Amino acid sequence: MTALDLSSPVAVVGTGTMGQGIAQVALVAGHPVRLYDAVAGRAREAADAIGARLDRLVEKKRITGAERDAARSRLAPAGSLA
Repeated sequence: MTALDLSSPVAVVGTGTMGQGIAQVALVAGHPVRLYDAVAGRAREAADAIGARLDRLVEKKRITGAERDAARSRLAPAGSLA
């Protein structure tokens, strides 16, 4: 399997536990991530939850504050699939 170029965006459809985990892993790896959920407002809620988990990774010294900030800047909740 070939590695996915870090400039390649990742789209996550569904923001439940698994979707949030996939988004977090992609963000920490360096990918821009778009989050979408069919329920209005859920993508924003998931983005907030992912941000909180990134904060915990900083507290545990698994990533730096700069890495967290960069990951957050690559995360974009989407209101539609278009």
